[in-house]
Amino acid sequence: MRLRAIMTIVFCISAIAPLALFWLWPHSQAYENELESARERHLLIANTLSNSLDRYYLDISSTFEFLVKDLEQTKDTAKYVSMFDNLNINHICVANYTTGNVVRTVQTTGPSCPKEFPEERFKWMQEQVVGKDKQVVITGVMETETVGNVIYSLYKLENRLYVGSLATTYIRQIAGQVSFGKNGHAAVVDQYGRALSHPLKEWEDNRRNLSSLNVIQKTLAGQSGVTNFYSPAVKEDMIAGYTKTKIAGWGVIVPQPLSELKTKASEIKNTALTVMALGFLIAVGLAFFASRILTVPIEQMVTAMRSIGNGELWAHEKITDGHFQPKEFLDARESIKSMAEKLQENIDTISKHAYLDGVTGLPNRECFRVLAQEEIDKLSLSGNSGALLFLDLDGFKQVNDVYGHRAGDDLLLAFSQRLHEHCGIFMKRYARGLDNVLTVLPARLGGDEFVVFLGNISGPETTSEFAAQLFSKVFGKFNLHNGVSLDISGSVGGAIFPTQAGDFDELLRLADIAMYEAKNSGKGRYCLHKDVEDYFENIASPSQPEIA
Repeated sequence: MRLRAIMTIVFCISAIAPLALFWLWPHSQAYENELESARERHLLIANTLSNSLDRYYLDISSTFEFLVKDLEQTKDTAKYVSMFDNLNINHICVANYTTGNVVRTVQTTGPSCPKEFPEERFKWMQEQVVGKDKQVVITGVMETETVGNVIYSLYKLENRLYVGSLATTYIRQIAGQVSFGKNGHAAVVDQYGRALSHPLKEWEDNRRNLSSLNVIQKTLAGQSGVTNFYSPAVKEDMIAGYTKTKIAGWGVIVPQPLSELKTKASEIKNTALTVMALGFLIAVGLAFFASRILTVPIEQMVTAMRSIGNGELWAHEKITDGHFQPKEFLDARESIKSMAEKLQENIDTISKHAYLDGVTGLPNRECFRVLAQEEIDKLSLSGNSGALLFLDLDGFKQVNDVYGHRAGDDLLLAFSQRLHEHCGIFMKRYARGLDNVLTVLPARLGGDEFVVFLGNISGPETTSEFAAQLFSKVFGKFNLHNGVSLDISGSVGGAIFPTQAGDFDELLRLADIAMYEAKNSGKGRYCLHKDVEDYFENIASPSQPEIA
């Protein structure tokens, strides 16, 4: 049978068959699909929002404890401006634990502390910290006359009670960003079921107690999942993803009216029916015409798509222009071209995410393993030596705790850029010809751990010199956002291939051990792994490393 006849039959069947199948497909299936999609989406949003709130809760707890301890030693409060702004801290009041009298006020641009806390509220604060000396206690949402809704952060130290007033602005903002459909939203309640954030501002301002709702009860009970409930706010049946923050104990729900899902399912049905009916009429009208003049371009497009599927992304260039071709086929040709280009972009993007670290842009652990193993294989064939250095930033956790994760990420990025630049300079400086080129491969393993592989080294002294220059050119002073300036040092361990280890895993393990030896010997040092009988010998000075 000729292709033209086949195309005519296929055009007609392709138009009739979907329409027939559509009528056999029950409408309820579309609705069930929408429900299933909503369940997955709403629970994912609830869990993501919960994780963000827990991170904020941890930032508040660690920063408040730090501030209390620092306030015991200093009276200078100007340095707290950025911390207060970042965490929405109105002020910190230091009260006599027995009388409730405020003996000290710590504030920046926020409102002032009261001279004395109301007796009933201060008694309530005392109850919150009973048996929790030197522990940060974060309360549920409360009302104040001066700043509206607040969360208190409490810390009892001897006969003093530190009271931090925290605005709920951040919680409102992050929950308010969740919006989908017509009435889809997110709501956050405190550990007692009172509204911290809600799309109804009146409920939010009045801390509406929502604990009577079944979904809130499940949330506060520590459950996580998806359920249906009647919303008194929207006055409709809702489907909601819900969960409880693991640390803060706050409840998170992400509801959407079921009526929206039913409407969307009906729209899908009506749209599909219209499109299929129109497609059938067009197909019947153009079947004969298309079968006569479109055989060649169709074959070209099929061939091109088959080639693209086999990895020949440039095959779309073989599709030629033809006479009397409808615009749809010209668009199809352009679509195939765009598809090929998009595939290439996706391949590049996937490769980037698969092999590069998202924060620093350096190769990640898996990519480094592959690259280092390739270098090790080459060294094994050539008989040359290599080395692996394991770098760990000293005191990085404190940077995150004090200045926040953004500062930590900025530090990692700045450090990686400085490390990458140093590796390039060092490799160029020690190039010894095409047959014996020094290779330097930096990577980030995770956290504050970095590694560098040196290939074709002349001996341990090359590794020693590279490590010494790390302390003089890579570690040092870093200027971050908000005027934060940090002096960062690190601990470096090294291992030599093949004299100390014959494969990648063993080389990494020995370098890791050497790094911990350097850290345990006082930090800011470089240590080369030695044989078991020699144990370890630390380098006396980072700027002048020695190898025993």
